[in-house]
This record gives sequence, structure tokens and C-alpha cells, in this order.
Amino acid sequence: MAREIRFELDDAQYEKMKEIKDDQGRTWSGLFVAGVSELEDGSSSDRLDGLKHDWEEDQRVFPEPGNDRVGSFKAGWTKAENGEEFGPRALQGLSWHNLGWRLGMIFGETPTDIKEDLYRWCVEQQKVTQEKE
Repeated sequence: MAREIRFELDDAQYEKMKEIKDDQGRTWSGLFVAGVSELEDGSSSDRLDGLKHDWEEDQRVFPEPGNDRVGSFKAGWTKAENGEEFGPRALQGLSWHNLGWRLGMIFGETPTDIKEDLYRWCVEQQKVTQEKE
């Protein structure tokens, strides 16, 4: 039995996907199935690379009063909400920017005050973890 799937794309997403579809000579369903296959073949933990805490790979700087690490964290989250992807190089270590992106990929659209609460929790967790080391 065949099933129908419908979803909306903005103009830029549509044009990009149409270009890929046409370049590869695929149908829309073929493009969708190829994307799903690629996700299945890759490790679902790829996006979480760098999250297992390792001080050697931790690029986060302790926030000082007046700096904008929270801005970097929220900017990464916003990129996730907008569907932007980060490549392996951007995810090698742990930064405030890519931590925000990773959490944005997990939680999606989230009110700003909750993002900021989560950021403050991450800062506190970083301090506590480093004290134990």
C-alpha cells in the first residue's frame, strides 16, 4: 500500500532540494528515501560528538561578567531552529555555540528565558565538573 507524505518548505529550502534532486536525477520520493537511508547509515550520536565531557576537547570559556557567551549559545540554538546543519569540524570539540546548536536540535523552538536558564545551568555544571577534576 502506498502512503502519501506532505510537508512545507520555504522557498530557499525548496530551491536547494530541487537542485539536488535534479542534479542526482531523483524523484521527490527518491530524494526523501535517500536522505532517510543516509541518516540510518550514520550514527545517530554523530550530532552529539564532543558532548561526552573531555577537558582536552572543551573549548568553552568560563563566562565573565559582561561577555556574550550566552549570545553565542543562543545563536547556535537559533541556527538549529532554522534548520542549519553543523559539519563534523564544527562539532569536534565543545563550544558554547555548538552546545546551543546541539540543544536546539534536540528541543527545537524554545522560549528565550528557558534557553537562558539552560545556559546558566550549563555554566554551573561546567564549574562543578571542573572542580572535581
